[in-house]
Amino acid sequence: MGLQEDISSLMEVLKSKKDLRVRTKAVEALGKIRDVSVVEPLIHALTDENWDIRRRAAWALGNLGEPAVEPLIKALRDENWDVRRKAAWALGNIKDHTAIDPLIHALQDEYSDVREEAAWALGNIKALRAVEPLIHALTDEYPDVRWQAARSLAVLTDLNEESVTTKIHEYESKLEEQDRETLQKIKKVYVQELKKLQAKSS
Repeated sequence: MGLQEDISSLMEVLKSKKDLRVRTKAVEALGKIRDVSVVEPLIHALTDENWDIRRRAAWALGNLGEPAVEPLIKALRDENWDVRRKAAWALGNIKDHTAIDPLIHALQDEYSDVREEAAWALGNIKALRAVEPLIHALTDEYPDVRWQAARSLAVLTDLNEESVTTKIHEYESKLEEQDRETLQKIKKVYVQELKKLQAKSS
């Protein structure tokens, strides 16, 4: 059986089979085929009734580039937080600038894991217009979100140091004492990450 026949067969499984294990194996198999031909069936899987199928499809689409961007942006609004998390990762992995604004919005997600992944994605895309939202994320209530925001800001500072450091200073000057203390702690991570990046580029 050829590649297209394999893909057609797996797509039919996703459409017609009720058994969750069978559909899971089908989406896993599609995810291992690094070919644009699998984009359509994986996009279909993003609408599956089962959240785990949707999550696996989002991850797989993250390895397939631009054709997957719009469906993944839509998946950032999925009812399940883990699907949204995987969609954020996938968009960051693809690095398409179309995803920047939706990912900035995802920094406000009610689940910290989604916010953390969105913060990573914005740094990986090198989205300079995400600087201010990422600075706000430095005082997120969850440490992992703050840590990832700091790492992404270090990436963006390496691109435009004067602009980013000025905005961090302006934000810090407006904070209440408690939030300023939180920011000072996470800035140590930011400084460490920035030094690593600058050492690599020197």
